[in-house]
Amino acid sequence: MVMQFSALGSRRAIIDRRAISDSINALAHTHKGDPMRLRGLIVGELKAALEEGRVEVARRLEARPTRGRETVTAFAFLIDQILRLLYDATTHHLYPSGNRSTGERIALIAVGGYGRGEMAPHSDVDIGFITPWKRPAGQSR
Repeated sequence: MVMQFSALGSRRAIIDRRAISDSINALAHTHKGDPMRLRGLIVGELKAALEEGRVEVARRLEARPTRGRETVTAFAFLIDQILRLLYDATTHHLYPSGNRSTGERIALIAVGGYGRGEMAPHSDVDIGFITPWKRPAGQSR
């Protein structure tokens, strides 16, 4: 977790990652044989969490309009948690692999305002993917 997020109060009021993860895991168990349906349900869960989080951050800003730094940090925290949930759902439920080889591993990095932990409302999310320099056998360019 980015250090400035630890100073953010009541983070679970913005987004409760554990509860959403549990919900996604339950959906995955229920819709195990239907990955397209599961994908849509996961997107729905994350969309709802994003909207609820935005409402909470806006409520905090309205209550304390001079706390702009706290607001941009809260938005970055919200996006951080959404991306963590998306990554976990993708790698565990949609495209699971028992033992990924070094060539199949991927890292997700934050850049720009998001990487600095400073996101304006409805700002774009700048991320990068780091993959191995060499593609696994059988993958096309």
